[in-house]
This record gives sequence, structure tokens and C-alpha cells, in this order.
Amino acid sequence: MDFEQGLNYAIRQIRTALEDDADRPRFLETLPKRGYRFIAPLDDNAASARADSPTIAPRTEPIPRQTSLRIGAAFLAVTGTAVALMFALDWNHLRPRWLGGAGSHRIESLAVLPLRNLSNDPEQEYFSDGMTDELITDLAKFGALRVISHTSVERYKSTSRSLPEIARELGVDAVVEGTVMRSGDRVRITAQLIDAHSDRHLWADSYERDVRDVFGLQEEVAQRIAREVGANLIAGEQVHLASRRVTDPAAYEAYLKGSFYWNRLTCDGFDKGLGYFQQAVTEDPNFALAYVGLAESYFTLGDWGCRPQGETIPKSKALP
Repeated sequence: MDFEQGLNYAIRQIRTALEDDADRPRFLETLPKRGYRFIAPLDDNAASARADSPTIAPRTEPIPRQTSLRIGAAFLAVTGTAVALMFALDWNHLRPRWLGGAGSHRIESLAVLPLRNLSNDPEQEYFSDGMTDELITDLAKFGALRVISHTSVERYKSTSRSLPEIARELGVDAVVEGTVMRSGDRVRITAQLIDAHSDRHLWADSYERDVRDVFGLQEEVAQRIAREVGANLIAGEQVHLASRRVTDPAAYEAYLKGSFYWNRLTCDGFDKGLGYFQQAVTEDPNFALAYVGLAESYFTLGDWGCRPQGETIPKSKALP
């Protein structure tokens, strides 16, 4: 049961107890997109003042004060139950609604800073960089959210600048930072969402999966962050995310290495990336993202003048 279901249930119970009509309310009025309010008058003066309101059906007689007080007490009791129900629900799910989209202002733009490598192995740097890139890609699929590119955030990998300063330079409302630790076939990600205006932590969590389910791990983190800022997937992307299958760990490893070198944006990087993307396709011929990497590598090698376009562009177009 989520927030809306719980609150609606409580309101229905109140109206049933008071024999109230939602369309022509005498006790409990619905305020669209705001909530509810108790409207029954407690005395003659309140009744005459309320009679002028266009949203309340006129009454010929006020409710006796004693009856109104009993109704008010019942309302407060049932509302107390509703509040208890709300707190019994998932607080992390409710928070973005209560805080106006994870803060006092609407979050429409986001930067994912390079995830820090906690593996104590510099050779694993490609893995944390690759996970950063994939998280950015997944978050960018949420239509209501503007996400800064990996290229733009890469320069903040080892910076000592404060998060509000970084956010101002990037022009974003919030920042995501975190860590990646890989141990054998297990991957652990920690992530936290920080309001750029107040430098306040809005949410933090950690996730751990088998490397074979690393796509599921990335998507879970991305969807949780998007939920915290109130973003929704654009049409069709929910199906796309759900359809990404678990791939062979060796293929994914090669794919991340390919992305790591490609993101250096140099001829040597494109060339090395191409080799790793080819390795990923060899390990898993059905690995769609590896084919995307191959196509991008061939294209950029030609577009940047690293190799003759007549050699690379046709190969890029021929890939499935």
C-alpha cells in the first residue's frame, strides 16, 4: 500500500462514519492537489460565513455545537490513524512528496559525480568510471530530469571543491556522489543525493549484487534516485529498462574497459576501446551495448581523423 492508497482509504472511512458525500460535502472538503479540510460550522456565525462560499453547499441550519464537537473529535481520531498509517509506509517513498521533490524546491537537473573506487586497486578504476557512466545513462532516460554528461563531470573526479560550488558551475539543482567496491564477483554501490542549494543530504543507501546482475544494480539505484526527485520515465523506457538482461561477467568487464578508454576522447582511447568492445561481443554475441560501443568507436575513429573514414564509417553503419 502506498501513500495515496493509505490516505484515500482513511478519508473514505471518515466520510463513511460521517455519512458525508464527496461531491456535496457537509463535513470534509477536498482541495485538489492540496488535501482536505473540515468545513462543518460550529455555531451560527460560522454557518452564515460559510454559506457565501461557492465550494460548500448552503445549509439551512447549523450543526449543534455539541454534535460538531463530537464529529470533530471523531475526525481527529480517524486522522490520527491516517497519520500513523502514513508513517508505517515506506518513509523514503513519502519524503519527496512531503519535501517538495526531495527539497524545498523542485529538482529538475542533476549531476552524478564520478563514483570513487574503493577496491584499493588502481587497475579497477575503469570499473568505477564505467559504473558512473552507466548510472548517468540510466538517469538520463527519465524525461523530467536533465542529467549532466559524463564528460562534463569527469573533471571533478579528484577535486577538492565543495558540492555547492560544483553544482553552481554545472547549473544543477542536486548532486549524486558515491562509491563502488568490487570484490570477486560481488559489486557494492553506495550513493547519496545532496541538495545543491542547501548542501543537505536528502537520501543515502547502499546496494550489493552479483556482477552478473550489474545492470539490475544500476537500474535499481537510478530508479531510486529518480523517485527521490519525483522524476518519471519517459514513454516506453520502463519496458526498455526492464528488458536489459544479465550478461556474461567477462563480456561486461570488457565493455566497461572499452567505455573507460573511449571516454578519454583521444585517438588512442578510441582504438583501445574498439578492441575491448570487440572482445565483449566475442564473449557475448547478444550483448547489445557492446555493439553500440563498437559502432561509436568506428565512427569516432573516422570522424576525428584517427583512421580513414572510408575504412571506419562503413563498418560503423554495418553493425547491427
